[in-house]
Amino acid sequence: MKNSFNIYNASAGSGKTFTLVKEYLSLLFTSSKKDRYKNILAITFTNKAVGEMKKRIIDSLADFSKTENDKEDNALLNIISAETGLSTAELRTRSAEILKSIIHNYAAFEISTIDGFTHRVLRTFARDLGIPMNFEVELSADEVLMEAVESLISRAGNDKKLTKVLIDYTLSKTDDDKSWDISRDLFQISKLLINENHQKAIQTLKSKTLEDFEKFGKKLRSDIKTAEETVKLSAESFFDLINSNGIQESDFSGQYVPKHFKKLQSGNVAVNFSAKWAEHIAEQPLYPKKASEDAKRALDGIQDDIVEIFNTTKRAYFQIEFLGEIKKNQVQLSLLNEINREVEAIKKERNLVLISEFNPKISEQVKDQPVPFIYERLGERYEHYFIDEFQDTSTMQWENLIPLVGNKLDSADAAGLTIVGDAKQSIYRWRGGRAEQLIDLSNLKTLPFQTEQKVVNLPDNFRSGSQVVNFNNGFFQYAASTLNYPEYAELFHNSAQNPKKGDYGYVNIEFVQAENRNEEFEIYPQKILEIIKDLDAKGFNRKDICILTRRRSEGVAVAEYLSENAVPVISSETLLLSQSPEVRFIVDLLFYSMNPDDDKIKLSIYDYLAEKLIPEEKIHQILIQNLKKNGAEFFGWLKEYDLEFDLSQIKRLSLYEAVEYIIRAFDLVKDSDAYIQFFLDFVFETAQKTSNGLGEFLDKWEQKKDKLSIVVPEADNAVQIMTIHKSKGLEFPVVIYPFANSDLQDTRNDNLWLDINDENIPIAYVSASQKMLNWNENAAAKYEDLLFKNELDTLNVLYVACTRAAQQLYILSNHNEKPKKTPNVSDMLVDFIRSAGKWDDGLNYSFGDPGKVINSKASGNTGIEVSKYYSSPTQNQAVNIVTRSGSLWDSKQQEAIEKGEIAHEILARIHKKADLTTAVDWAVNNGIITEESRNEITGLISGVIEHPELQEFFSPESENLNEKELITTSGKRLRPDRLNFKGKNVSVIDYKTGGFVDTHTRQVLEYANALQDMGYLIDKCLLIYTNSPIIIKNV
Repeated sequence: MKNSFNIYNASAGSGKTFTLVKEYLSLLFTSSKKDRYKNILAITFTNKAVGEMKKRIIDSLADFSKTENDKEDNALLNIISAETGLSTAELRTRSAEILKSIIHNYAAFEISTIDGFTHRVLRTFARDLGIPMNFEVELSADEVLMEAVESLISRAGNDKKLTKVLIDYTLSKTDDDKSWDISRDLFQISKLLINENHQKAIQTLKSKTLEDFEKFGKKLRSDIKTAEETVKLSAESFFDLINSNGIQESDFSGQYVPKHFKKLQSGNVAVNFSAKWAEHIAEQPLYPKKASEDAKRALDGIQDDIVEIFNTTKRAYFQIEFLGEIKKNQVQLSLLNEINREVEAIKKERNLVLISEFNPKISEQVKDQPVPFIYERLGERYEHYFIDEFQDTSTMQWENLIPLVGNKLDSADAAGLTIVGDAKQSIYRWRGGRAEQLIDLSNLKTLPFQTEQKVVNLPDNFRSGSQVVNFNNGFFQYAASTLNYPEYAELFHNSAQNPKKGDYGYVNIEFVQAENRNEEFEIYPQKILEIIKDLDAKGFNRKDICILTRRRSEGVAVAEYLSENAVPVISSETLLLSQSPEVRFIVDLLFYSMNPDDDKIKLSIYDYLAEKLIPEEKIHQILIQNLKKNGAEFFGWLKEYDLEFDLSQIKRLSLYEAVEYIIRAFDLVKDSDAYIQFFLDFVFETAQKTSNGLGEFLDKWEQKKDKLSIVVPEADNAVQIMTIHKSKGLEFPVVIYPFANSDLQDTRNDNLWLDINDENIPIAYVSASQKMLNWNENAAAKYEDLLFKNELDTLNVLYVACTRAAQQLYILSNHNEKPKKTPNVSDMLVDFIRSAGKWDDGLNYSFGDPGKVINSKASGNTGIEVSKYYSSPTQNQAVNIVTRSGSLWDSKQQEAIEKGEIAHEILARIHKKADLTTAVDWAVNNGIITEESRNEITGLISGVIEHPELQEFFSPESENLNEKELITTSGKRLRPDRLNFKGKNVSVIDYKTGGFVDTHTRQVLEYANALQDMGYLIDKCLLIYTNSPIIIKNV
């Protein structure tokens, strides 16, 4: 068999999955081995797509293997039989054999997400890649970044240079009337660390220090000052020039030129270098026709000098603008490496690998190597590769795969690569997806392998009715003319499909008259409700309808309005756990247990209970009587309603038990409640991964509450609302797309890296704007390239939205009184309707027959519904859940170790003897120990701080540092438990559990050596074993 490299351009609804399954099965059937699937690697981008492809292959094999299979009704069987030359009987036999083999070797049935594949590579070669063998994958990189930012800010006061940078930045924000809170800015810039699009720039800055940025900042300020002086002096020289030549300001046409230089002279930044007179200053007369002959001669004589002055000020003005934009992000950029160090410390401490690191870690190994060692074994196994949704593949992902695929494809062995994608559906550029890779492969512009590329276009549409397909054909071919980059325009010029589903379908475009964003958020939901009522009358089910939006805020506005009007909706927002009143009530009680005098939380708790329990006429009276009460006393009124609730139980119980206690005490669940069940799952998972402390859990809830949602069965008869990005790969009988007003050249949320060739900082990170066209050639080229890409991406999003509909498509867009200066979706729709000869100055236009409705496939509810909620209090001894304050193991030795670790955590918070009570309170409040074990732990720690040999270290006069990092001369980071200082003398104290081992001595001596290198004299080195009795070893 000859090696093959096939590229399928698969437009929306063209049978992409059908083609993939056909190619995959053909490979299995034409092989002499029944376990050929072991030599095939298929990669796609979502778990859902993986599941769909596996199911289609398994279902097809099962279907083919049936003896009663009717060949006439099975299109896939017919095509495979024709292409392979195998008879139905042969395919039936082979299918049964292959299916049996897959069932017995399912782990070798390799269809995976690209992240799943790279994870397996990293896990297999962890040692070679310098990764801990037992690493954990962290999916939520944002949490790690936020923690790193907070850790960085907490270093203020200890690190002199860092403190100065943070203070200066805070003051600069307050001077600009912005919030002094810098954590949000630092968190936003820290996201560059995990975004593949920025990795090249991050690597360039990796070696740069705060000193480098400080030098660069000084140079920036100096260059800006120089340019400002150039502008001012040049403006003054203009007036000197005209005065010396006897020219009056009134001699100039409209006095435009002198007015311009007056603005520059006064430092006025509202200067327009693009005015008509400015564009023609070199070739048109500077005077009006009525000017005197003397004035004309004089002005003609010095026009070249004026032009030279004008151009000098223009260059200097735009240089000031350029340098000012660079300056805006310099402080955040200077802290990127510091944030990254904190991230690395967190990862090392917890053995974490961020999912965003998968591809960079592989890339480090495979670049510049013909056959990287990590692929040698994998390359021997795999012979055929399938890559689905190739348009979403990032540059790094593709470059990582090329050596693996090429090793086999360029060899003499029979091997193959099949790529499937559609550049028109590339909508993930912000996370690294590049449509250009598929475009260049399809146009044979890039040839990554020796094997010849075969490009196949799938021309048919099997999803939508003919009217929907024909509308999309016409509209997107017309829209191609708005794209300024020829290759992108060509994509849509050639986008027409052949409708294969049937002669039906309806498209409606309605223009909405809204003056501003607020009016849009009022009118659009109303229009959507009207459409839904009309669809009800036509016989559509609510679950047939999907509303697509570009922004989350738009989906929220629509969902709220529809819910208010009794239309059931399913959206990521309505499914959030935080939308459940019961979940919010549980969280409020947890917060209240830590803040028992917080009136705001009390009001929230009371609102929930009052609605459930209290007659309306008594609500105000009971509130007035109880609002001033704090803690458990606030709940005294519950007894009147036969409810008993002990607030102190929340602190006594483990986190999970505390939540279950609240649920039982207030009878929050009658039968079953998905929100509470999912919340309990979150509580359990968080408690497993953290210290089981209440404070830590509530912090985690605040971070994640806007993302945590329940999963509902697809069969629920409710209108779906989702973003266009989430709808990719899906189809719906009816699609409503409101807020279809996007500007194709909108760069408000874009930033670009620019080369500035400075010896200290060679690149800059600036906000993208039209101003870049005036700075320099490099900036102008980068901005124009961004415009081209934004035009494509915006049209791609519109294409994805319009191609989800199988039967009816409704587009709601703004009505512009006059066309806008820049290309936008609203004007494109108007222009297309005009070109189709349908425009009549109205607001509503239709294509197709709205009355023709095709019954959609019935989808039964395959999910298992929980009918009852079960909860058993641990107090009945039926279940014993052990907290950290008890023994986690059935041995006295391990109990002693656990107590020692708890004592260690509490001692880290004790500086003086007087801190003991506060530190133990902290441990109780955070669930590290229970109230019952307070006295026992207090006694254990008192034994340390009151010990005759140790009490001097905890006296009121003592000076100490707890858990502070030391950095050795070799750059190693050390963290002794406690350092006590007397002038230049220092005592090193380290707490231990269990028995003495040699490494304890070496560790303390390493601390001592580091301190000696810093100029301190070592007084004592103490190892304190928090056993019973306490053992002190002077090293």
